[in-house]
Amino acid sequence: MNVLIAIIEDDISAANELEHCLTEFGMQNNHTFSISRFGDAVGFLKDYQSRYDIIFMDIKMPGMDGMSAAEQLRRVDPATMLIFVTSMVQYAVQGYEVSAFDFIVKPINSSAFTMKMKRAMRALKLSRGSELTLNVNGVTHVLPTSVIQYIEVMNHSLTYHTERGIFSVRGKLAAVEQNLPAEAFFRCSISYLINLRYVTQFTGEQVCVAGEWLRVSRSKKRELATAVAAYLGRGG
Repeated sequence: MNVLIAIIEDDISAANELEHCLTEFGMQNNHTFSISRFGDAVGFLKDYQSRYDIIFMDIKMPGMDGMSAAEQLRRVDPATMLIFVTSMVQYAVQGYEVSAFDFIVKPINSSAFTMKMKRAMRALKLSRGSELTLNVNGVTHVLPTSVIQYIEVMNHSLTYHTERGIFSVRGKLAAVEQNLPAEAFFRCSISYLINLRYVTQFTGEQVCVAGEWLRVSRSKKRELATAVAAYLGRGG
């Protein structure tokens, strides 16, 4: 598996150690890591684009600290896997507020790192899912199911809201639902099929998916809570 990784770390020796651990893990487990390094959070967030699979973020940095950077990151990217690398374990609880996937404690323990990375790679494989082919005005688009945020149906027209843009085709939502991974996608109403990866919050009546509030059918409220819990429990 080829994985795009960002390391945000002001300490060069710590960044070197993390990159070495990642390289060793990749060689031992048949993964290829394309690693980009940033010495501060401000530089990382400037003109940020959601292209990384995993972001490793130090917490204690000059200027903008890692927790503040994570809060800003989540405003534009609610889905990318975020792992804090820090000696400040007291911030673990705050990490849940920015949907951190995990914490790696400095100095890095190789066995603990391996265990956490195996879990991260399982979750990444699940979130990537399979691929879907769409033919839009004679142009074929091949999309990983992981970039599909939600699908909306109206008058036999399906609108795919994705990280790569919006695509509209003719079709039935029920037919599409059968071809998407059931553990990642949920039909929250007659009009919407959502990717649980992009769910950031939900109420009794609505669910926020990639920053958009969508209606939840009354009969689906309890099912949605169960589906989100199960998805997160699998490391989604």
